Amino acid sequence: MCGIFCYIGPRNSVKICIDGLRHLEYRGYDSAGIAGISDGEIVCYKKVGKISALEELITPFLAGTKPLELQSAISHTRWATHGKPTTENAHPHFDQQGKVAVVHNGIIENHRAVRKMLEDKGVVFQSDTDSEVIAQLIAHLYEGDLLAAVQKTVPLLEGFFGIAIIHKDHPDEIIATARENPLAIAFHPLRNESLISSDANAFTDKDLDVLFLRNDEIAQVKADHVQLFDASCSPIVKEVKKLEFETVAISKNGFEHFMLKEIFEQPQTIQQAFHMRLSEEAGTAAFENLSFSTKELLATKRILILGCGTSWHAGSVAASLFEELARIPTPAEIASEFRYKNPIISEDTLVLAISQSGETFDTLAAVREVKSKGARVIGICNVRNSSLTREADDCLFLRAGPEVSVVSTKAFTSQLTLLSLFALMMARLRHMGKEEGQKFLHELQLLPEKVHQILLQKEKIDTLALTYAHFENFFFLGRHYMYTTALEAALKLKETSYRNAIGYPAGEMKHGPIALVCKDLAVVALLGNQHTYEKTLSNLMEVKARSAKILAFAPRGASGIESIADDIFLLPEISDPLAPILYSVALQLFAYSIAKIRGTEIDQPRNLAKSVTVE
Repeated sequence: MCGIFCYIGPRNSVKICIDGLRHLEYRGYDSAGIAGISDGEIVCYKKVGKISALEELITPFLAGTKPLELQSAISHTRWATHGKPTTENAHPHFDQQGKVAVVHNGIIENHRAVRKMLEDKGVVFQSDTDSEVIAQLIAHLYEGDLLAAVQKTVPLLEGFFGIAIIHKDHPDEIIATARENPLAIAFHPLRNESLISSDANAFTDKDLDVLFLRNDEIAQVKADHVQLFDASCSPIVKEVKKLEFETVAISKNGFEHFMLKEIFEQPQTIQQAFHMRLSEEAGTAAFENLSFSTKELLATKRILILGCGTSWHAGSVAASLFEELARIPTPAEIASEFRYKNPIISEDTLVLAISQSGETFDTLAAVREVKSKGARVIGICNVRNSSLTREADDCLFLRAGPEVSVVSTKAFTSQLTLLSLFALMMARLRHMGKEEGQKFLHELQLLPEKVHQILLQKEKIDTLALTYAHFENFFFLGRHYMYTTALEAALKLKETSYRNAIGYPAGEMKHGPIALVCKDLAVVALLGNQHTYEKTLSNLMEVKARSAKILAFAPRGASGIESIADDIFLLPEISDPLAPILYSVALQLFAYSIAKIRGTEIDQPRNLAKSVTVE
């Protein structure tokens, strides 16, 4: 889950790389580093912590009579996999003679065997990382030609990676290679400069020609041209493209944190998710540029949803929607588990792959697996130019705008909104009547105002958070749609506050977890399902009898809960299928408020990254 950004050309490579890394910090912020060639030697600066720490370290060297200038530069922001977040383990990594420098995203699975082989030959390692073996192996195989050494190295590496390499004796080139990890190369023929990034969206110049490496392809990148080679070392030509960028100013707009700003953006982002996608007269949804025909959609007998984390939670809610509204069997699979199964994929299976960033490694790997079995895939994504947009047969965009906070909020509710529309469309193609579809659309259109009503009660949620912030353990309980909502609510509290929070089906408490219920446990009850409301009350009575403190999120006008819960937060009434959207917004605010009380780092929680690009 690391970020790579490199530059070779006439401009100040240090400033350009630091700026590029800022666009990639969502991939990890355990450490950052930059290396480049100056006066025939490799110069390197590394720092544990965020990119701002690296920038602070380098800034004094950018001023003065002879400011730091690197002829070619590679830079990196790290999410630690192998080895603790230390200066020694920060990238770039070097061979023992300091002639080769490498930045790496991914995992080298046979690093122990390669390390032992090199150590047996007298090579001395300086770090605990798997990445260092790349630099040491290239140096071991180097015979005067850097490109040739990399071409010999790549077949010896097992795993997945995006790599950029420089050598002190080759100041005019950067070698890049990738396997199952995105690596984009951009060049500007008029300015004679080239850039490399693990995310094409880090390129901010619309005039760049961009290409993408895959499957052991190797690029020899120079300022004035890029030469490409396939896995057999034969020269190849790839199509270049201009990227479409959404220019959006990144600002907190007066909010204390990006997470809070993005929570408060949800009335707008939910509306953007359904804008121009409603066919009110027909009581259905219509998606722009969807390449799947009505005939193909009608032929769908099974839908498979793939996702990880919050995206899997959205998929799990959607699975219930597809089954309830459209009567289509729909499993929602955790992509990291699914890719190691031997799935049965039939011709009538439609796959929906959900990823906010479009770069989630496990989801992309699962997509490749189902496509190899003949399935067609629709991506549900928020980021244009991402890997999912290239891997999927078609892509529906959330239109939520950049989500800066690592903790996903507005992307989740946009996913639910878009998936609700898709479920409606599939239902209308089958048995659902027009009036029922129109009623669903009407209620969907009321969501922005109802979310706004919840946001107006932030002070009430802040007060509740003060009551519950001291608890170390939480159960979030719900049934049907509220169970999946409980999973997402528990995840939000874990991410923001580092509390032990578990989402659980309310009816399953008596089958084991009730053993944990005591006065030191906080139970958050989600009562947004009318169909299971009374059953959930009975489950909460079992909890109350064992002295746990209960906070209930319930619809206005709900009866019976006032004699059970210690505290109640009331929400606007809404139908069961759309309730997860409203309840999630309230519970996002609850998680935020507890995190603020506890003083955690809300926008960039410890150990997390926005985009999970390793297995």
